[in-house]
Amino acid sequence: MAVCQVSFFGSAIQKAAGMNVIIPEKMKGRVPVLYLLHGLSDDYTAWCRRTSIERYVSGMKLIVVMPDSNRGWYTNSVHPPGLRFEDHIMQDVLGFVEHTFPVIRERRGRAIGGLSMGGYGAIKLAMKHPEVFCSAHSHSGALTRLAALAQATQTDAYILEARAIFGAAAVGSREDCLTLAATCPKNRRPHLWIDCGTQDFLIRDNRDMHRHLLKLRYPHTYHEYPGTHDWAYWDTHIQEALAFHARNLKI
Repeated sequence: MAVCQVSFFGSAIQKAAGMNVIIPEKMKGRVPVLYLLHGLSDDYTAWCRRTSIERYVSGMKLIVVMPDSNRGWYTNSVHPPGLRFEDHIMQDVLGFVEHTFPVIRERRGRAIGGLSMGGYGAIKLAMKHPEVFCSAHSHSGALTRLAALAQATQTDAYILEARAIFGAAAVGSREDCLTLAATCPKNRRPHLWIDCGTQDFLIRDNRDMHRHLLKLRYPHTYHEYPGTHDWAYWDTHIQEALAFHARNLKI
């Protein structure tokens, strides 16, 4: 495997951006790609620094792209406007990758996943753009945080920051995973994998999402494992997510 550190200009966010890309050293033709998203306090280097992702994909015919979203929730911010991190992923990152690397440029060859904020981003983007991704996974995802943010009485920096990004009308919108699951066309539903540690502070989010998907009869894979919100958990369970994507990408 080879790891590329890429610096490029993100038109959607009007600033320089970065990403790490793992590529097989020997490739014939175009190969599938997995977009792997980071959490709120991380950046695009975190997956390579904190897990053995390079070793886990060794031998797989798969390119792994790890882009940056700052603290932007993979969302086009309401306040301040102009920080369009959803457009950054969907336009800048996908556009650069598909122009530069030998990836399959069709839904059947694209998957997305992430942890915590990135778990939310992966599930949201996959269901919001079901024509783009065939599968998505979330570890410890903040999947139903929008309702909690709207109802929170605290005014700490985290809540104020998130409320500014999402705006006042986020619940029930196309930023809401619960709404997207209900409106995603049944014939284009991406395959979903969701897991969370039983000691994780986001376990309720994941259980609520699981129950919602069951109610909708949205096929998905859901697991709870011992563990908390940390890299030991994510380093272990990214291996299962890779196997899940491999089945859906047919590699």
